[in-house]
Amino acid sequence: MCSTADLQLETQEALERLWFVQSTEETERTARILSLRLHIQPALFVQVFLSERSSSLYLALIQGGQRIFGIDREADEWHVHPYEAPNQHEVFAESLEPRPLLKFLAKVEDLLLNYDLL
Repeated sequence: MCSTADLQLETQEALERLWFVQSTEETERTARILSLRLHIQPALFVQVFLSERSSSLYLALIQGGQRIFGIDREADEWHVHPYEAPNQHEVFAESLEPRPLLKFLAKVEDLLLNYDLL
């Protein structure tokens, strides 16, 4: 399972290595919770929320205040909110572990390029 420390390291790596991540922002932090934004454009960003207590991890691509894609882990089960239907909740057979943020961002990069979101 990803820890808040792991997530912070992945966030820093994403900022340094990924061309589309312009900046990062920590929006909430406690001893066992971390919430982040990885800014791509003013109205386009990745929202990340991790709770170590519940083992929940929520990763979402947000555009214009709406989730347009997401992958979440709740109770050790992964599900996806597909780009074509982001309000749907579908089983995600694969896992994003051990580096969930970077694996999610690889999927975001594909969406950015394939759907001309930039």
